[in-house]
Amino acid sequence: MHYFKIIAVLCSMFLTTLVWAHGDAPHVMGTVTALRDDHVVITTPKGESVSLAFHPQITFQQNGIHVEHARPQVGDRLVAEVSKKGVPENRDWVATEINFATPKNKP
Repeated sequence: MHYFKIIAVLCSMFLTTLVWAHGDAPHVMGTVTALRDDHVVITTPKGESVSLAFHPQITFQQNGIHVEHARPQVGDRLVAEVSKKGVPENRDWVATEINFATPKNKP
């Protein structure tokens, strides 16, 4: 019985590595704490607050699906592909792609 749990954990670790290992651009992940028309603020797993400006041609994906007018909301988890090129004042990064999802409520 314990072997199934071990196999499940190992498989999830392997699959997660494949998902995050695409492209060579830096990625930032965290939970949305504030959202404006031109940027989003997140808290990283380390507790750091990071401000991401939106690139003019930014794409948003909600639950892995490109949705033209979708935007993350406070409390959503996101992963952003980011760049330091063209970072506006008072922002940490410029996000070129944002993937986000609303966490499921725990029973």
